[in-house]
Amino acid sequence: MLVLVLAILGTLVGCGPNCRSSCERLYGSGEDECNINVPDFEGEEGANRLVIECQQVCDGAMTEAGTMGSYDPNSNADEDVSIANEKQAASWMDCVDGTSCDNLGKGYCQPHY
Repeated sequence: MLVLVLAILGTLVGCGPNCRSSCERLYGSGEDECNINVPDFEGEEGANRLVIECQQVCDGAMTEAGTMGSYDPNSNADEDVSIANEKQAASWMDCVDGTSCDNLGKGYCQPHY
């Protein structure tokens, strides 16, 4: 019975969004990816650089403990927004994963890099 429970838990690990998948959803041009354009990062090379930069920032935030504070990923505010810790990064990833490309293109789930 314990082996069955461990096998089930093992299949659940990694099912949600991660930094890489969230960044690829924002900037990738494949199926179910949003191809968000950012000035100075045009074309496939620019998108690849955006994914790398985005992932580095997200991975860095995931190493820091902290609270949500005033961070709200469901906003499309024009102000400069950043993620600083694992709670904010997790909330950001969930937002990117659950938001349509149309709304991501309108600025929801900040930050966009």
